[in-house]
Amino acid sequence: MTIERMELTDTEYFEKMLLAKAIQHPEERKKLKLSEKHFENDNHQALYTKLISDSNATTEDLLTESVRNPEAYGNYNFVREIINFPVATAKGIVNDQLQIYEFYKKRVIASKIDEYQKAPTSEKAVEISKTIENLEQLDLKGDDNKMTTLTNIMDDLYGVNQNTIIQTKFDALDNIITGFEPQQLNVLAARPSMGKTAFAIGMASNIAMQGYEVLFLSLETTEKNVTQRLLSSLSRVDLYKFKDPQNRMSEDEIDRVIQAMDDYHNIPLRVEEHARLTPNKLRRIINTIDPNRPAVIMIDYLTLMQADGRYNSRYEEVTSVSRELKMIVQEKSNISIIALAQLNRAVEQRQSKRPMMSDLRDSGQIEQDSNMILMLYREDYQDTETDPTAPSTLEVIVTKNKDGGLGTAELEFYKNIQKIY
Repeated sequence: MTIERMELTDTEYFEKMLLAKAIQHPEERKKLKLSEKHFENDNHQALYTKLISDSNATTEDLLTESVRNPEAYGNYNFVREIINFPVATAKGIVNDQLQIYEFYKKRVIASKIDEYQKAPTSEKAVEISKTIENLEQLDLKGDDNKMTTLTNIMDDLYGVNQNTIIQTKFDALDNIITGFEPQQLNVLAARPSMGKTAFAIGMASNIAMQGYEVLFLSLETTEKNVTQRLLSSLSRVDLYKFKDPQNRMSEDEIDRVIQAMDDYHNIPLRVEEHARLTPNKLRRIINTIDPNRPAVIMIDYLTLMQADGRYNSRYEEVTSVSRELKMIVQEKSNISIIALAQLNRAVEQRQSKRPMMSDLRDSGQIEQDSNMILMLYREDYQDTETDPTAPSTLEVIVTKNKDGGLGTAELEFYKNIQKIY
């Protein structure tokens, strides 16, 4: 260990080392990614600001300014000490910044924890969690990825890369959207009783049967209720019979349900009920999923989620939740989210009851953040005279698709057995 290192704290040492490298090797200044606030020493902050704002600043310039204006970023002796700081090589300037940033993170987190301990509140606890998450977002490497990106696209052209396309296995729909991909936030919206939960459960089982992990998070109903719907679809046993199976189900139907239970047990589909789900809780849930395996998270439904902080209106809260969901899929390279959403009553007032994106309830941010928006419509959903065992035409209207086509897929919906073809 050098004498200089022994006389300085670790923070001071790395701050001086970084500044010295940037001064002695001007060509390395293009790699500077920190902000001045990341430095603990005020004079270091000022000198760093000078270096990133004036890439041509020389040692003579810095020394001259230190004599003319010692308040700018330190007096002559201070600046000369950094200029002459022993630097073995120009290499490692990115790693030096990482060290400085780690010290900065520790200072910020310690400050937040101190605030919390002085006056503990749930809001301050959430603020600590969000602060830690935000501190993890900085990318100090920031290399030019153009050649890497072009190489990846070239590999795509020749089949070297295998893009993950998660099909719904509803052929009419897959012909329009091809399928879902990781790092997408997709929305499935409809008015109540249109069939969106049944459709989501059908997609969930279809996707899981392809080997993809699927997590169905229910905020509206119990895990048992969702599972009964799933088993009704898999066994083709009328859903109403699950309410009193001993009196309503035949032996054959019980056998079919048991077989469906075995099939469900053997596919990577999990149903969880959550009375309260926030973005941070969702992050913790996703962290239990294998990061090397594509997975789909279904949320039933988005507008029942709560934000981690407090907001003045429900509109602001849903806007925050939507932005957080978008951030989550951008953070997780293996995750696709399909969030169910309610439509507002405006659709009922129009002559044409088919939904539009403007009918999304509570926040226009959902429309902005989503990669795809699928909307459901059934002409007969309010017709109480229809035979419950007869199929209903379920329209899946693709109203937004950032990377593909739009259109309407017509499927057959057997509501009594929650089955869609």
